[in-house]
Amino acid sequence: MDKVLVNDALRKVLEHIPVMDFEEKSISECIGQISAEDIYADFDLPLIDISIPDGYAVISDDIKGARRDTPVVLRVIGTVSAGHPSAKKVKAGSAIRIMTGAVIPTGADCVVRFEDTDEPMNKKEGNGNTPKEVKIYKEAMPGENIRAAGSNIRKGDLVMSGGTVVGPTQISALISTGRNRLKVIRKPVLAIIATGDELISAGNPLSPGRVYNSNAESLAALISYYGGIPKIMGIARDREASLLSKFKRCMNADAIVTSGGVSEGDYDLVRRVIGKIGKVISPKINMGHGTVAFGVIKKDNAGEKDAIPVFSLSGPPSGCLINFIILVRHAVLKMRGHTDTSHPMVEAVALDQISSRTSKGFIKWTFLEKVDGKYIVKLNFTDNPMDFTSIVKANSVTMIAGDAVIKAGDRINVLPLEWRY
Repeated sequence: MDKVLVNDALRKVLEHIPVMDFEEKSISECIGQISAEDIYADFDLPLIDISIPDGYAVISDDIKGARRDTPVVLRVIGTVSAGHPSAKKVKAGSAIRIMTGAVIPTGADCVVRFEDTDEPMNKKEGNGNTPKEVKIYKEAMPGENIRAAGSNIRKGDLVMSGGTVVGPTQISALISTGRNRLKVIRKPVLAIIATGDELISAGNPLSPGRVYNSNAESLAALISYYGGIPKIMGIARDREASLLSKFKRCMNADAIVTSGGVSEGDYDLVRRVIGKIGKVISPKINMGHGTVAFGVIKKDNAGEKDAIPVFSLSGPPSGCLINFIILVRHAVLKMRGHTDTSHPMVEAVALDQISSRTSKGFIKWTFLEKVDGKYIVKLNFTDNPMDFTSIVKANSVTMIAGDAVIKAGDRINVLPLEWRY
């Protein structure tokens, strides 16, 4: 497979792929989407000084020189917990029991952990009431064990920039700063059309010459995995009217993916129909597995920039899936707002030999492993690229350049299948 030719075709395709507009929704619904706005803090966080550990809020000067053998004894004037600030003031010789996250009482300038006092003894032997006094076994510096106001974030600071993928940590930060809604780039809707008189739906009896329509469901799974919204439109039969009718029902989609009907046979009609209602931009893209085409269809009364991209993939399932991984995957990611759509790639040592069958090269399902910190790849599952067991077992694909001979021990680039890792 000529990597340069693939990259050239991909660049040409991506020129016609738009980034989706934004939508505003609840942050809890934004997982995996990309932020369409910069978010700044509206206030300091925390708003006021709070305690880091459970302990005693005290005046640091009161406990200078405190040691386990020479403790400082302070009078306990109350207990304060998170969410319930104390109205009492810490004065010389006094202390307030304080729980994690509670507001530092007026007058105190540090917190001594329970572990550095006789508190554990009181907890075991006491009745749960606030003790009258506490022994401090360790001195503390001003500010010790205190989370200062604004130490997490300051008012006006950038919390999250636009273009960020929203994940669990981003949701935590946004909710913590008071946000409950966010503008994100919406997920693209991709319509799926399988073509062919031979196709039938799973669950029906299989007769000679018929095959189950696995491509529609597997393409839907890939679209969902990469963050799009699949919309299966059914099977278009090998007639222009049938295919045209399916395309007309996809005018609200952001892109269309078809499988089958792009070879040179009498009933391969996809390119012809696209040409009648739109434009075929790349009639033959070499993916090493059948013929792939790319074009656009104009929406009714819409301009050129509003045209719907159409990816026409090969019919055999093995090739259809590889076509998506190498080409459509990038388009879905761009539509979602990703600026880097490159596929993860690792260098691996080939375990066996393979020769390119054509000058154009091809792409092969492979099995990748990491042994002793290094990747190794098995190239030959089977001589039959249509063997479904190779698809099931594969966890990677490898591009084999035209006229190339790869020998055992050669270092080659391998694309891991992202859903297998």
